[in-house]
Amino acid sequence: MASKYDQKTKDEVIAFIQNYNAENGRGGQSAAVKKWKLNAITVKSWLSKAGVETPGRGGKKRKAKVARVAKIARKVGRKPGRKPGRRAAVAGGDLAVALHRMVAIRAEIAELEAEYAKLKDSL
Repeated sequence: MASKYDQKTKDEVIAFIQNYNAENGRGGQSAAVKKWKLNAITVKSWLSKAGVETPGRGGKKRKAKVARVAKIARKVGRKPGRKPGRRAAVAGGDLAVALHRMVAIRAEIAELEAEYAKLKDSL
């Protein structure tokens, strides 16, 4: 499939977004979409392929999920109709911390497995 945009244009758009975000904090992607009349999804894919992280609302989903898990953890173990006590709230916080640690450990395991496969192939 042929690309509609050459690499020079993509690099120019990415540089514009990085400069705009450096000056204004955020909004570079939207400004680039308006300036070059591009599709926002296309620009986002260029950024991700270039390894550029953009500021924005990406972290809110994860925070909401952790909060939801903590809320469920607080409900577990309490009697119906009673408000959770201090112990339940602390246990929910511990669960969120444990969840974060577990996600980090799984990511590290995946990296180590990839490194192992690469070394195994080189033998």
